[in-house]
Amino acid sequence: MTGEAPRSHVGNDVSEAKGPAARKSNPIWFILLAMGAIALAIGAFFVGSFTTKPLIDASDVVAVETQSSSTQVIEAVKRTEEIALASLGIQGIEERTEHSTVFGIKVPGSDRALYMQYTFTAKLGIDGSKVDIIQAEDGTYEITIPEFLFIGHDDIEFKLVTEQNGVLSFATPEIDVLEMTNKILNDDAQQKYVDDNAVLLQEQVESFYRGIVEAIDPDAEIRFAYADDI
Repeated sequence: MTGEAPRSHVGNDVSEAKGPAARKSNPIWFILLAMGAIALAIGAFFVGSFTTKPLIDASDVVAVETQSSSTQVIEAVKRTEEIALASLGIQGIEERTEHSTVFGIKVPGSDRALYMQYTFTAKLGIDGSKVDIIQAEDGTYEITIPEFLFIGHDDIEFKLVTEQNGVLSFATPEIDVLEMTNKILNDDAQQKYVDDNAVLLQEQVESFYRGIVEAIDPDAEIRFAYADDI
């Protein structure tokens, strides 16, 4: 019995030494973190499956930004000496009716009608730089007046009063409102305001320049001539 060699415990000591090191490579917090991530993913999947509203609104993430710019250059400045002789308060109603035709025959019920009320103040006068004042040898003054002008307008306002459309009015193009407003103040309309008030303008311009000359020479004899009559 005493002749048996003592047993070696080296192998057991090595295996026991490796056990703690292996346990340190897989700590408990790592396992808990992985389980939490899996649970969160499963919960998000079920919440997304039972709701019709996205968790994040696309409008909160994506936005449209608009930038605009305007460039203006004044190419020339022209000095004017316009003299306003009369101010007219204009008010009226512009009417426009349209309908469709087939082979020249009106289509019943295709009528369109539009009535627009307008008000503005028209200014009539002359270009003072074109007025000629000449003193003759006998001491009389001859004043030549240029043509009367539509100088401009203020306080313009347009208002749609009523609009009428027939049953088949879809076959007729819509009435152009912009064209109606432009017609009210186009060149022909402006000239008509001038022509209709020619007598008033002559009275005003003569009174204006007579006052200027008589302020210098109270006994002056004044004659007027008009460019339109020359």
